[in-house]
Amino acid sequence: MIQILALTLLAADFQYVPAIECEEFKACMDQLPKGKIVATTVFLAKIEDYAAMNKVYESYFPGLKPARNTVAVKLPKGIRMAINATLYTGPAELRGLTPPNTTNIVPITPGILTPDRLFIAGILGRDSNSGQIPETPQAQIDMCFNRLTRVLATANLTPNAMLQATLYHSSAIPLTLIEKSLKDYFGSQPTISITILEVPALALGANIGLNGVALFLHTPV
Repeated sequence: MIQILALTLLAADFQYVPAIECEEFKACMDQLPKGKIVATTVFLAKIEDYAAMNKVYESYFPGLKPARNTVAVKLPKGIRMAINATLYTGPAELRGLTPPNTTNIVPITPGILTPDRLFIAGILGRDSNSGQIPETPQAQIDMCFNRLTRVLATANLTPNAMLQATLYHSSAIPLTLIEKSLKDYFGSQPTISITILEVPALALGANIGLNGVALFLHTPV
């Protein structure tokens, strides 16, 4: 149900933590392993719990916050939240990355840099500064990909550097339109591994979002 494609492309310096399901937000956070968490995905039974979850989540990351994505999914009865995580187990210190002129109102870091990878937080088809959502599905998809390009460019990367992406969408965005847009963005024969999932709702009223991992061919500056 929420067994999203595990990052099989991860190197030996990474550990994937499968989804932890809990009745309360704090219980999930208490079960997360300690260490250098680079990315998380939060699954909520009700997207209306987004603000309350953020308050609890933020308290567990007083410093650098992981690259996070949040969506609503169908969870077992009584379960309010599930969370998975990816930990970096290498010796290097993690670095955060935020594109210039970006407003961030939630406890995430847009990008987390390790020596050879960039972990990209959930990017929504929504203007992060104004909060506006474009009127048409295509415009929302375009905004999502434009924001991805900005994050990659901040790390001196291009879309060809992407290893993996998970794209979430609501029923308001047709799958055929998403598939065409992915082909236009990544090319007809992309090397990236892409998972597309329809969900009941995304954060902040968005209808489409994605997160992923990009690879450096050299040490990031």
